[in-house]
Amino acid sequence: MDARSGGAAALLGALNEACEDFQRYGQQVAATHRPLHWELIGRIGPGEAPFALVGVVLRYDRITVDLGVDLWVREGAFEVSGYGSVDGRRLLVDLPDVLTEDIDEAIAALREYTRRLCSGSDVLDELNGLNGVA
Repeated sequence: MDARSGGAAALLGALNEACEDFQRYGQQVAATHRPLHWELIGRIGPGEAPFALVGVVLRYDRITVDLGVDLWVREGAFEVSGYGSVDGRRLLVDLPDVLTEDIDEAIAALREYTRRLCSGSDVLDELNGLNGVA
């Protein structure tokens, strides 16, 4: 396997690990916050700026919380961002974008942002306070 193939394999492996982490997180939140429905997000998109998105959607009462990490390829560089939003409008978490040409740095950012979003203490506290917010 050459370096380019190895980098692609490492990136796909890290995306798969992130999906597994968000899945575990969704299951944990659902087990402790009833009634809550959760759904795993995993998308890959083509185009001039190919991207991958991994995350989880939590539906609690009439509130929807989205947590995710985006990885874009733009002009030969990777851009990684992490976010948490309520009903698509209010940001709970807005992690700074990481822009790098180094695939290892992109993978490290993906892993760190996934870890931070799935640690959940701040997001869960915020989620508990949302009951009744329109």
